[in-house]
Amino acid sequence: MISKKTYTIIFTGGGTGGHYYPALAIADAIKDKADRLPKDIELTYHYIGSRFGIEQKKVQAYDYPYTLIPIKGLSRYHSLESFAQNMLLPLRFLNSWIKTRKIFKDLNPLACIATGGYVSLIPGLLANKKNVLLFLQEQNAYPGMTTKKLAQKATTLFYAYDDVKKYINKDILMYKSGNPIRSKVLPMDKAEARKLMDLEPEKFTLFIFGGSQGSLAINRQIAEQASIWIQKYNMQILWQTGSYSYTMIKNQYGTHRSVKLLSFIDNMSAAYSSADLIVARAGALSLAEIERMRIPSILIPLPTAAENHQYYNAKALEELGCSIIVEEKDFKNLALNKHLNNLINNPIRLEQMSASFPEAGQDAGKIIADRIIDTLIQKNNWSKDAR
Repeated sequence: MISKKTYTIIFTGGGTGGHYYPALAIADAIKDKADRLPKDIELTYHYIGSRFGIEQKKVQAYDYPYTLIPIKGLSRYHSLESFAQNMLLPLRFLNSWIKTRKIFKDLNPLACIATGGYVSLIPGLLANKKNVLLFLQEQNAYPGMTTKKLAQKATTLFYAYDDVKKYINKDILMYKSGNPIRSKVLPMDKAEARKLMDLEPEKFTLFIFGGSQGSLAINRQIAEQASIWIQKYNMQILWQTGSYSYTMIKNQYGTHRSVKLLSFIDNMSAAYSSADLIVARAGALSLAEIERMRIPSILIPLPTAAENHQYYNAKALEELGCSIIVEEKDFKNLALNKHLNNLINNPIRLEQMSASFPEAGQDAGKIIADRIIDTLIQKNNWSKDAR
């Protein structure tokens, strides 16, 4: 029997689903490729997230050991609550640093994989300080503050959009991998999907969502128009509102027979597969899923996103012909209504948009996993004979 050496990989990223789910996807992909490791090597995994992010509601559903640290991002809103939150930031940072340092001391990790969000900063800084291999994955066209800071000493930066290279030190190894997404998000039969989502089987279906947390601006705009659209187009709406807007939208549309409201959707395969058209934010994870599912979309970039990166994310799909961009500043001109009318009344255009998606390439999670495993083998001089 082979005596195995066990090493731990820390993976971190969260706050929103756009950072949290890629971290899980990469961990899953590395775990699935355990047969590529030497037979005397075993990897274990530990996730570090935030008590205040989406992960605090989701992490219990996964098998990985985890620690949630008390870090919270800088609030950019002008309010007394935001001021109080920002005043607590140094104390939260110190507390989180102490907790994370103890994790590193106890686990002595072999590598750290960071997918962004404020929670990634401390584990990434500690990885650099302790000369632990650090791998970054940036989802967006414009890299976040955490990625830019950590990239100075990272082993490899995996990215999805070429614009990232404008903002990162070119001395580090960079590899275009695409964005890893949950392997569970896969196309399924439309009739079966609509049955699972409790929708009518034959009606034109509009799927609306503003990312994992929803979008108040999109929800308000659509709430003003939804009843008109339903009557005019004889359509139905599947609407993920997010938790913050759910009660508001439910008070207005909760009993409407052509509107299916959910604060959060776990079965995204069924949700996407139900849709003839999507209206969504342009977060990188959402776009990666839309691209995999090949659903035409109207994308509404978050205008406050750093360096307007959601706009540039969306522009890549619009230039391919699969999506249309509507900016929030054009809501008052009823741009959303105009595009919706043009698309619903032109099924051939919808088919053309769906056909314009690029052919599915290799899974990004698998690409990243292979590269990380190759690096671990090389950097640690693991014997190939033991594989």
